[in-house]
Amino acid sequence: MTIHQDGLLALRLRPDGTGRTAVVRRRQRFPLRTTVAMYPDARDRAMAFVYVQNPTGGVFAGDRLRIEIAAEANARVHLTSQSATKLCRSDTGESGTSELRVALGDGAYLEHVPDPLIPHAGSRYRQRTEAELGRGAAFVATETLAPGRLGERFEYGEVELRTTVRRRGRELCVDALRLDRGLGARAGVLGPHTWLATLLAVSPDRDGEALAARLDAALAAEPGVLAAAGVLPHGCGATVRVLAGDARHARRALHRAWAETRDEYLGLPLPPLRK
Repeated sequence: MTIHQDGLLALRLRPDGTGRTAVVRRRQRFPLRTTVAMYPDARDRAMAFVYVQNPTGGVFAGDRLRIEIAAEANARVHLTSQSATKLCRSDTGESGTSELRVALGDGAYLEHVPDPLIPHAGSRYRQRTEAELGRGAAFVATETLAPGRLGERFEYGEVELRTTVRRRGRELCVDALRLDRGLGARAGVLGPHTWLATLLAVSPDRDGEALAARLDAALAAEPGVLAAAGVLPHGCGATVRVLAGDARHARRALHRAWAETRDEYLGLPLPPLRK
């Protein structure tokens, strides 16, 4: 018998009396959970680092996992996963689904930088991210998709990723990606490459064209990848795609794009990474 998980992690964060962002409300239901926020970045003591934990280590067919983050005005949040997420085989044709819903108050900043997705043979997975931005808010999201485990590369059934960002209910941009083995995922989309990474940076009150140009120039100097950046509709931000032949080059290029974005939005370098 297959047991489906209906996981939930709902957090509200706001700056405390010292300006440090704190978790003020939490709801969690297995298999999703988190512990206390951490503050490892000596250059930015205000930013809360939140590690989403899933003791199963993966997403199974029929799972419904939902994360809801409400970051109030001027909150600063780094959201990440505990480790790579395995997308497990579906023997029924049913997909596992993950949803991330983010609401950012005025002046809030949230960066979502999870570890890679690793699709197993026969897996089916759908991911939806929705972000609502207040005035002066910024949302940065990355994703890295591996080709699969050794010996079963590109043997997954389907991976579908969709991110929608709005402000005051008005759609700013949509980033959608679907890789389907039946449609020739590797030959049609990735060519000779095996790893795919994405960065989306959205802040309508900043210069998206300048950020896109900066990212594109930085990525042009990265070895071992095919990468580019472009401006989002209405100049509300920038998007990056990276194709690489291995995990090391994909990670390096994605971190370069993240570093440039952080410098543009926060005037800060990358934080110390605990993983």
